[in-house]
Amino acid sequence: MPLFIYEAVDSSGKRLKESIEATNEESLKNVLRERGLLPISIKTGVETRTGFFSKRITSKDLLIFTQELSNLLESGLPLDKALFVLSEHSEKRGFRSIIGDIYRDIQRGQSLSQAMGKHKVFPRLYVNMIKSGEAGGMVETVLRRLVAFLETTTSFKEEVTSALIYPLLLTVVGGLAVAVLMLYVIPEFSKIFADMGQALPLPTLILLKASQGIASYWWAIGCALAGVIILIRVYAKTSEGRNYLDNFKIRFPLVQKLIIRLIIARFSRTLGTMLQSGVPILEAIKISREVVGNEVISAKLDVLEEGVRRGRGIASPLKESGVFPPVVAQMVAVGEEAGRLEETFLLIADRFEAESRSLIKRVVSLFEPALILLMGLVVGFIVISMLIGIFSINEIPI
Repeated sequence: MPLFIYEAVDSSGKRLKESIEATNEESLKNVLRERGLLPISIKTGVETRTGFFSKRITSKDLLIFTQELSNLLESGLPLDKALFVLSEHSEKRGFRSIIGDIYRDIQRGQSLSQAMGKHKVFPRLYVNMIKSGEAGGMVETVLRRLVAFLETTTSFKEEVTSALIYPLLLTVVGGLAVAVLMLYVIPEFSKIFADMGQALPLPTLILLKASQGIASYWWAIGCALAGVIILIRVYAKTSEGRNYLDNFKIRFPLVQKLIIRLIIARFSRTLGTMLQSGVPILEAIKISREVVGNEVISAKLDVLEEGVRRGRGIASPLKESGVFPPVVAQMVAVGEEAGRLEETFLLIADRFEAESRSLIKRVVSLFEPALILLMGLVVGFIVISMLIGIFSINEIPI
């Protein structure tokens, strides 16, 4: 049987954390209820650790909170009591403080969505879904859908990050190797060549001058790079800068297809999840446009929002926006006619996330050997230039 790690509270509010074998998660919940315990969190496998650098509240923290709140409510615990338990036992101090504020606001008579809306850690998507769940008396159902949504998006982000770790590591290690050669190894040879007082081949001279320039002005190069990065970040915060950079992202040949697919997947999953939870379609489209993360694409989707507002449906304005390929518009048209629009958008999100994963793997598989080849050429030029210089001094024919 699989091993589960669970956290639960007893009738006195004491928190327990143990590992136990069970057939599945549902049977474990039944066992815990028989023992008089209310499950907060149930995980499979090995526990995850939190370190010094994990104080910032992340999407994974939000996922864990949603899972725990959903489990407590399903166990029959009232909302205020569930929030009190989480405010006392949440792993991160910052999150405990936020949950405590929400608990106190609910005690004052505010709704859960109103209390969550005061804190930036809960996105508008999250707050609006909770609000729709409160209106329909189905907060527990909405929380389960939020758990599924956050699990899917978090898993996808982790997959993308994992795929990019090796190329990044390769770049850093290769860059450090070249820096050591240019700053420490070549200057030692430069002293030897200077003592000889002989003319050196052109490649060796170029290498020595480059090494000398980097060694003498490394601080200026570092400041220049930092300045460029700061200027780009400042420019990106302006309206003109955001539009320019967002337009550049969707037009740059190497990443154009990937960026568009990621945007379609993010928009479709957000819109499908919100429609599934009963959020009005205009509000759902507006929020989904905000999470796209690209000002240019968001502006193009204004046609979609305006078309729906005028009662033109969603398929035709979606096609007119020019963001989605024709096959997506056809799928939406069929889903709209069948009354299964939310399922259609979730299906579109699954498809484009799968395509994005495949495209990332192909790009990385091409980038890795190209990066290795580039590093090999740079190191090879350094080594050959030094050998040519040494051979010319000793008059050894090559």
